[in-house]
Amino acid sequence: MSALATSSLSNEVYVGRQPIFDQALNVYGYELLFRSGHTAHANVIDGNHATSQVIINTFIEIGVEHITNNRQTFINLTRDFLLGEIPLPLHSENIVLEILEDVEVDDALLAAVQKLSTEGFTIALDDFVLNEKNRALLPHADIIKLDLMAMDSETLKKHVHIFKKLDVKLLAEKIETEAEYEMCRQLGFDYFQGYYFCKPRVMSGKHLPANRLALLEMIAKLQSPDCDMDELEQIISRDIAISYKLLRIINSPFYSMTSKVDSIKKALIVLGLKQLKSWVTVIGLSMVDDKPAELVNLSLTRAKMCEQLAAAFGCNENAAFTVGLFSMLDVLLDKPLTELVQQLPLDTDVTTALLAQEGKLGDLLRLVTLYEKGDWQAVDAFKLEMHTLRQAYLDALAWSDTITSRISS
Repeated sequence: MSALATSSLSNEVYVGRQPIFDQALNVYGYELLFRSGHTAHANVIDGNHATSQVIINTFIEIGVEHITNNRQTFINLTRDFLLGEIPLPLHSENIVLEILEDVEVDDALLAAVQKLSTEGFTIALDDFVLNEKNRALLPHADIIKLDLMAMDSETLKKHVHIFKKLDVKLLAEKIETEAEYEMCRQLGFDYFQGYYFCKPRVMSGKHLPANRLALLEMIAKLQSPDCDMDELEQIISRDIAISYKLLRIINSPFYSMTSKVDSIKKALIVLGLKQLKSWVTVIGLSMVDDKPAELVNLSLTRAKMCEQLAAAFGCNENAAFTVGLFSMLDVLLDKPLTELVQQLPLDTDVTTALLAQEGKLGDLLRLVTLYEKGDWQAVDAFKLEMHTLRQAYLDALAWSDTITSRISS
């Protein structure tokens, strides 16, 4: 999960995204979360200024298509932007404008929201708790976001009962646990958002399905230092789907090979043992078919960002990539990470980083996850240039999007 911020001191924009899932757990869109940048600084940045800078950097300098892949883009707006006192330089296509819970509702705001809706923008009411004042917004709303941390289950159910009678979609946000997700799913929510989708699902006593067990065994063999070229070729060749995807990647413009690579043996020669192990592991994890593809995408983004920042922490790039990639293995395989790492022949430093976020690799993983969440004050403590982190994150996003597109068919 992640956030987006800007700083008037450095003119840097910190870009991230928080996925929003539909009922099939496909990614419906991403919310871009605005922050004031370096919260450790005493100077408070005006909300309008911060929003202006973020919109310019996101939609003009970087390009929203690189951040949200042309999916629905949720944006929080200040009252001044909603009223048009500050121009909103956005197309309505794929844009969801969020009206925050603390925006004053009066005749001027209602007229402005109606105008934006007429222009084609999707209107969402954020952290919405119904009262006499904000009730007037309901006729203009397309999506209502209900914050699970702001109300108990009975209040939530009452709100759902009321809103189900309206022509709106319901989005449950700040889902923290599997039980909360199941409750919201049964209540009929249309969309889901929260840290649950990036946290381990505690499934004590549940056995791994056969295909996942085979996958874990394959990953273990690939990570083994005793795995030689001949054994690796046999492991890969036994799985037609992985073999196909691997050859498809190697022969794509991503590698720009001068001659066709038409066998696993040739792929081994071209890529080398370490790189091929990484590719097969990534492809294997992408084939867990009952998980949102966004989880694999996030794992890849995390892995690549760890790899890119490894030198700054004095870490081995391969180890850093492995830590980032395996940091969500428990989410993908529905087993505690402590159990899973025991079945993998990982270095002690990698294991310590995964289980305790300690050591240089652990510090690196912690920085990357803090950046995802937009905890800028904690990020500042690492004393790395924000433009370096931002570029590493954007490069990792672009890389993971490219890779998932290559292995998705």
